[in-house]
Amino acid sequence: MKILITGTNGQVGHALLNTLTEHDLIPITRNECDLTNLNQIKKTIDYHQPDLIINPAAYTQVDRAEEEKSLAFQINCDAPKVMAEKAREYGVPFIHFSTDYVFDGEKRGAYIEADSTNPLGVYGQSKLAGEQAIQTIGGQSYILRTSWVYSHIGKNFYLMMKRLSQERDEIKVVSDQLGVPTSNLFIAQQTQKIISQLSSENIGIYHLVPDGQCTWYDFAREIILKTTPTFNINNLLSIDTDQYPTKTTRPKNSVLDNSQIKSAFMLKFDDWKTELRKL
Repeated sequence: MKILITGTNGQVGHALLNTLTEHDLIPITRNECDLTNLNQIKKTIDYHQPDLIINPAAYTQVDRAEEEKSLAFQINCDAPKVMAEKAREYGVPFIHFSTDYVFDGEKRGAYIEADSTNPLGVYGQSKLAGEQAIQTIGGQSYILRTSWVYSHIGKNFYLMMKRLSQERDEIKVVSDQLGVPTSNLFIAQQTQKIISQLSSENIGIYHLVPDGQCTWYDFAREIILKTTPTFNINNLLSIDTDQYPTKTTRPKNSVLDNSQIKSAFMLKFDDWKTELRKL
């Protein structure tokens, strides 16, 4: 299968490129196609005529998005809308990745796909707008929401905690936000299993995260125990969100329920701690 993958310099795109090796892959970076240039997106897809389009590329700077709203919406809404249009035109499936930040975090318990969305900031709003644009267009589209993505590349919480634990004697981490850490490797491996089962019968939105849930503090603790065993774990201190102010309000609870994707594609997941050890 000929698969066009955007954002292959990013965390998820990089992992997909290294995982889907049995396919004929077309890696697309910003150099090959600027996602703010909609005509270039169309021409790129027309030129390659892939059998499947996967779009992990995104504007992910949560705080900066408040100042760069237009750019965030161009990349997270306008670009995937065009990809969905071209996928429908060619009659091929389209896989798009979205985020837990489409929710406001007020729910008690894990979010299911049918729950009402209410993003708290521009980043979440732009990702939700992308979801809605794709669904309006129709076709064989799959929106995979994931959360707290980490890997060995780029900028992410895993690498930040690894670095800080090697540079500092004391680290403070928020302990009142809940979510599900999700490695780029997990996303790529599950996407690989999903691809072989794509059909017009299972289109829609799915939550793609491992089992379990934790706070940022819990996640930090496991990262440090894995990467920097010499760090005195007693010096990892928990704080409340209001002690670590950010430009954008984060959802207090963004735990995603993954039962629907497991059922639809006959998948079995490990919990987030096991996935962390695999990285």
